[in-house]
Amino acid sequence: MIDSTRSLRAYIFALVFTLIKSISLQAQCPLVLNHTQTFCDVETPTVGSLLAINQGNGVVWFATSTSITPLSVSMGLINGEDYYVDDNSGSCGVRNRVLVNIYKAPIGQNFQGVCVDKLSDAIISNLIAIGNDVKWYISPSSTSPLLSNTVLSDNTIYYASQTNPNTGCETSRLAVFVNVGVVPVPAGLSTQTFCQSGTTPTVNDLSASGLNNWYATISSALPLSLSTPLVNGRTYYATTLDPPCESANRFEVQVVFEKVNNAGVNSLIKICSDQINSSSTINLLDHLNGNPDTSGLWNGPISTTNGNFGTISTTSMTSIGGPYVFNYTVSTSTSCIQSTASVTIQIIDPSNAGIDGMLTICSSDSPKDLFLSLVGSPQSGGSWSPALTSATGIFDPAVDAAGEYTY
Repeated sequence: MIDSTRSLRAYIFALVFTLIKSISLQAQCPLVLNHTQTFCDVETPTVGSLLAINQGNGVVWFATSTSITPLSVSMGLINGEDYYVDDNSGSCGVRNRVLVNIYKAPIGQNFQGVCVDKLSDAIISNLIAIGNDVKWYISPSSTSPLLSNTVLSDNTIYYASQTNPNTGCETSRLAVFVNVGVVPVPAGLSTQTFCQSGTTPTVNDLSASGLNNWYATISSALPLSLSTPLVNGRTYYATTLDPPCESANRFEVQVVFEKVNNAGVNSLIKICSDQINSSSTINLLDHLNGNPDTSGLWNGPISTTNGNFGTISTTSMTSIGGPYVFNYTVSTSTSCIQSTASVTIQIIDPSNAGIDGMLTICSSDSPKDLFLSLVGSPQSGGSWSPALTSATGIFDPAVDAAGEYTY
C-alpha cells in the first residue's frame, strides 16, 4: 500500500513537470497574429518581411513544418507559398504556418483596341485590367492617376496598377498599348441603282463611307465576298472597319436594277419638195426603228411638240433646206449611259417619168431603148412594166411583144 502511494506521487510529479516545461517552451515560441500575409511586388518582399512576434528566443523561418534548415532572411518570398516559424531552438513543436500572397500588376491584355463611334467616347474606363482598385497612368513612373473619363490617344501606351486591399500598397504596372478605332456607322445612298446590262454588279460595286464589310442581313456574322453577285430588290448591310474594330451598327442599302436606256435605231424619211407646203404633221417617234423607250426628249433644227412624240409640221421646211436631223435622247435610267438615235428628213424633188411617147419599130430592127422615146425631162433610174426580156428598158422586137409599156 505504501509503495503504490509513492508510485502515484512520482507519476503526478513527472506529469506536472512535463506540463510546466511545455508551457515554458511555448511561452518563448514566436507568436503569429496574421496567418495570411500580403505584399506588393514592388516591395520585393523577403523572408525577413514576414511578421511574427519574438517572445524571447528569436524568430526562425522554415520552408516546411519539419525542415531543419532555416531560410535566409534575404531570400525572396514566393506568391502562394507557405512558410513556417520556430524559435532558435527549433523545439516549438507544431510550427505556426503563414501563407504569402504577393500582389502583382493587374491582369490584362498588353494590346487593347477601343472601338467607338466618335473619338470622345474612347476613355480610360474602356480599358480592361483585372485587379483591386486599378489605377491608370500615362507613364511607368507618373504619380497622378488618370481620371476614368480621360480621352484616350491612339497608338499610346497606358499603365495600370492595382492596390493591395490589406496593406494599401500599390503594385507594379501593366503596360497596355492602345489603338483607338473610330468606327461610326457608314454613310451613303440608302438606295443604290445599277444598270441591268450584260455584266451583273457585285458586292464590290456597293458604296459606303470608309472601309467596309458587307452582310446579307442586319445580324449575320460572316461578311459577303466582294465577288458575290447583287440581286435586284435585295437589301445589304455595311459596317465600318478600322482593324481590329468594326462598327456595332450597320448601314442599310437597297439594290435596284435599271434597264438599259433605249432610244431605238436611226431612220431616214424622204419627203418630196412638192409636199412640204401641205398642212400635214409627222410624229418622229413613229419613225424610229427598234423599240425605243417613250421617255426620251427630242432636239433638232425645228421645234417639236407633244413631248416624246416629237411632232413637227411639214410647213416648217423649205424645198432647199435639209437634211433635217432630229436627235432622240433617253436618259431615264440614271445608272445606265444615255441612248441617242436620230430621224433624218430629206427633201427630194418629185419623181418625173416624162410624157407619153410612141415608138414604131419593125420586127427586123435592132433593139431600142424605150427611155429615149419618152417626151419631156424624165428622170433616169425608173422601172418598166410589164418587164422586158432584157430586164432593162431595152425593147427587142425579136423577143418582146408590141404593146404599151409604162415607165
